[in-house]
Amino acid sequence: MKRKNGKREKKEKIDRNSLRQGRGTGSSVSLYAIGLLLMFLMPWMVYMQGAGAAWIAIGSFVGMLLVWQMASYRLMRFSLQQKDQVTIPGFLSRRFQESRPILKILLSCSILLLLIPAATMLMYGIADFAKALFGIPKMYTILGVFLISMGLFLLFGRSGLRLAERWIAILVLASLVLIDYAIVRVLGTRHILENIFHSWAAGSVTEYVNVGYMGGRDLSIPEILSLFSFGFLILGNPLVLQRFQLADRARTVHRSRRWAVIFSLFALFLSVLTGGLLRASLYPAKISSIRTLFVTILQEDKGRGFLFYLTGVIFVAAAGLMTLELLHACIISASQIVRDNLIPKRHRKLEMSGSNRRALLLPVIVIEVVVASLALCSGDWIYTLCLDAYLVLACGLMPVMYMALRSSRATARGCLVAFLVGTILAGVWEFSPFIPQGNGFITLHELTGVVGILPSMMTGFLLGILGNKSAGQPPQEVVSEFEEVQYRLVSSGSKKERAIR
Repeated sequence: MKRKNGKREKKEKIDRNSLRQGRGTGSSVSLYAIGLLLMFLMPWMVYMQGAGAAWIAIGSFVGMLLVWQMASYRLMRFSLQQKDQVTIPGFLSRRFQESRPILKILLSCSILLLLIPAATMLMYGIADFAKALFGIPKMYTILGVFLISMGLFLLFGRSGLRLAERWIAILVLASLVLIDYAIVRVLGTRHILENIFHSWAAGSVTEYVNVGYMGGRDLSIPEILSLFSFGFLILGNPLVLQRFQLADRARTVHRSRRWAVIFSLFALFLSVLTGGLLRASLYPAKISSIRTLFVTILQEDKGRGFLFYLTGVIFVAAAGLMTLELLHACIISASQIVRDNLIPKRHRKLEMSGSNRRALLLPVIVIEVVVASLALCSGDWIYTLCLDAYLVLACGLMPVMYMALRSSRATARGCLVAFLVGTILAGVWEFSPFIPQGNGFITLHELTGVVGILPSMMTGFLLGILGNKSAGQPPQEVVSEFEEVQYRLVSSGSKKERAIR
């Protein structure tokens, strides 16, 4: 009898270890939320449009704090309770114990329609940049990125570059610090101040010191609200939300949140400072594309010397690593969704456990081939397509996740209503010109001057509540599991422990 109990305990211990294998989240878990935006897009937006673009960074920081408060601990607990369920559609299906997986299939297809264009955009962006900077044909770059991404998967499983995220974050911060230092050291403070005074005399300095000024004019309150609301798309970002499902304990999440806040504050300050210094250093010239800006930094423009060249190399390397990391995350997440949520369980020959690579090998190969094929025939239109798809999906997913994680009365019907209302209203608000004005028609965005992010999210949330009430009281076992997850988590030991709330 003792031998049987010993074997059972040993088997449970092995299962727990395999469950946690490949899990864990580093201090850079929120890099997907705001790291790429603040590090690479924000300096460019400040350089081109003015300091008013900082409202996007401020909104992103607030959105990051909200997503940590709303989702981090709860998604981790649900994932551990549900035996390593690490996809958002799978979590929602298990959360409501759907008999007919309508919500799971709808969300799986919708997220795939975002992740595949996003991965295509990133692969195409790498190829386009390599051709402009180094003259490498796009086909060779895409083939190289394909092989690197597949090699990362074969070596590390679904964790991929996550093992190196902390060092990438340090490299990114160092690159911005070095750019600012190189500009000040090479040009000198006096030269930079002279450029600022010259631009002041020309009437353009307010673009780089006044957050209420952007694109050559003063911002209205609706425009500021619209810029700020872009940060709230993080609340419906499937890559960000899924990362918390890979955490292994409350202490790890708590430490990650603390480091993420510190990192984000540094990123916010340095990105805006870098944008302003780049404009002051290049005055009166104004570079028209971010690719040209990279080339200018890298090719010792105006004879700035070895330090500036080295800084450019580090900055380009950091951008490449971050883009490759995001590409790998999109491909792995899409493959996981295909395998776990769209392939019937009876057709899965291998069960997922920890970082099992064989179970995901075929979906990863298929997704990578699709992404590489689309990247070969893509153009600049892929950027607009991806950003529009992200906006629409995030507006529908945010109210769904909030209700599922925070309310014991949430139902699958209510979440389905919230998702459909949020996505449809966002699409109509932004892209459907049906309101007559003058000799044509305009969209709700053009009529109000407000981006439809917050209206779509709030409307989806309110109608989702009505959907919950119409569905009646959820089953008692669903409520019991929800309440259990709120207070307890599966720990690394053999017993359940109280989680730090």
